Amino acid sequence: MIMKKLFKENYLILLLFLLLSTVLIGLVDWHLGYIFATGDFHYHLDRIETLASSIKHLNFWPKVDGHFIGGYGYASSLFYPDIFLYPAALLRVAGASPTISYLFTLIMINFVTMWIGYIAGKRLNLVPQKALLFTFIYTFNAYRLQTLFSRQDLGELMGMMFFPLVLSELINFKNGNFKQLHVLAFAMIGIGCSHTISLFMIICFSIMYVLLNIKSFLNKKKIIAILKAAGLTLGITAGIYLPILEQMHGQRYALTTDPLINITNEVISMQDLLKNSLMNQVFHADTVNIGAVILIGLIIYTIYNLSHTKNVDLTVIMLFFFVACTNIFPWKYLSHSVFAVIQFPWRFFSIISLIVAYLLSNDDLKLFDNKFFTCSFVLIIALLSIGLGQQTVSSSTDRLESYKTFNKIDSYYIGAGHEYLPSQVSYPEVLDHKNRVINYDSSNVDINDSTINRQYIAFNFNTYGKTAKIQLPLIYYKGYQTEVYGTGKSTSPRISKTGLTNIDLTGSGTVKIQYENTFIQKISLMISALTLLFVGLEFLNKKRHTYISVSDEVPIFVMPTEYNYVFVYQIVDGVDNITSTD
Repeated sequence: MIMKKLFKENYLILLLFLLLSTVLIGLVDWHLGYIFATGDFHYHLDRIETLASSIKHLNFWPKVDGHFIGGYGYASSLFYPDIFLYPAALLRVAGASPTISYLFTLIMINFVTMWIGYIAGKRLNLVPQKALLFTFIYTFNAYRLQTLFSRQDLGELMGMMFFPLVLSELINFKNGNFKQLHVLAFAMIGIGCSHTISLFMIICFSIMYVLLNIKSFLNKKKIIAILKAAGLTLGITAGIYLPILEQMHGQRYALTTDPLINITNEVISMQDLLKNSLMNQVFHADTVNIGAVILIGLIIYTIYNLSHTKNVDLTVIMLFFFVACTNIFPWKYLSHSVFAVIQFPWRFFSIISLIVAYLLSNDDLKLFDNKFFTCSFVLIIALLSIGLGQQTVSSSTDRLESYKTFNKIDSYYIGAGHEYLPSQVSYPEVLDHKNRVINYDSSNVDINDSTINRQYIAFNFNTYGKTAKIQLPLIYYKGYQTEVYGTGKSTSPRISKTGLTNIDLTGSGTVKIQYENTFIQKISLMISALTLLFVGLEFLNKKRHTYISVSDEVPIFVMPTEYNYVFVYQIVDGVDNITSTD
């Protein structure tokens, strides 16, 4: 009913969002016969393909899938949330090409970003026109477009879809409107189901905001509301993050032992940041920027807010993150801390752009009271967005791939850093052995009738009373299990010196090895499901008409509404007396 109501009331706006989302992708990523593809697109295509492959084999919640690395397997779905890739994966299952499923994903990311941005704008008490303005500034900010056009980091883009709601709800909490705590929980859950780094960043932002407004948040009811929102977030995302903690417990990965990126090498000078932003430079390692609109807005509202003591909290956070993106900030002292997990300090551009979008659309300077200025501003945003897209394509024409080439999925693309390989694995050596074979000492065991595919490995064996060590062409992750048919026995799979999977066999029989969900994975999924069920039941309960009674003769009907108001219908002697209260 809520979705139906929202669509009925805002269908023209939704159609506008869909049109803009499609045009944006059509102008840059889609060309007749070709796809413009850069950055991490190979990895995300593989993620979609892996998910589709799992669904085809009736595994609807994969963690380690053999599609990756030609069957060796990679824990992409375990470490990298892919819930929002299910629509694209289902399109692949239905027969759509990788081209169609990928372009559909980009369009829907844009559409949802605008829709949520508009909802957040209204929850920030912006009039519809300024809520739209907030949506446009945020959606078309230069950093987000660079992430869309050049980096094609789908996880970060999906996380950014929910950022505006976090901002709106933190401001609402500060102002005392915290009864709809589920909205904050929804935003945090959405980010957590999209991109782990984005979740870490938005938590840092939220903590800073609360600390800067500690007097406003030191309220028992607000604290309880925040704890409830945090509980819902933890409960629903348990199925994602508990398996990650389990997998990393006692096992090392390239992410920490051999990181591709040192955060101290990814900062830029203040001078370059200002210059690149004013020129709206196309993304490269040394030209990352926040764009002219956001930079000018940041400067104007920094001066205004500090001189008029307005929105000082957001201004301080905005400036802190801006400095943190440059070599002024002492990252060398934090390069081995938890904060280094963000990899690139300029990821904070997303939060800076969010804050500036709000400050501009909130319009304390009354700039947008002038319709001519408003129209001109929107036109400038449109032209800059189109220009950035076209410059991106023209500077990398070699990245135009034909549909035929784009549709060829190479399962060996696992991301530039190979972050989630066990630290013992040498990826170049894996690539040298694409023809997967079972390694064993033939003097200890006979092996025959082997089946090696992307779902499992099975073979007959006879050790003739000995104990045989077998190395399987599977990269080891907790969760691989063996099943023996016959009188023989097998040890539980363990990691080898090269990061592959080892087992010991005795006796004779047939052994089958495949990835199964661990106990923690099953429990965490149950926690998530039960939390979702609880939320669903609470939602249905709130949707019912709730009656309270002031006296036996005067029943009062209470109904929550979209803007935190309730309408109270007091029935006295058959006459409806209608009042409203906040």
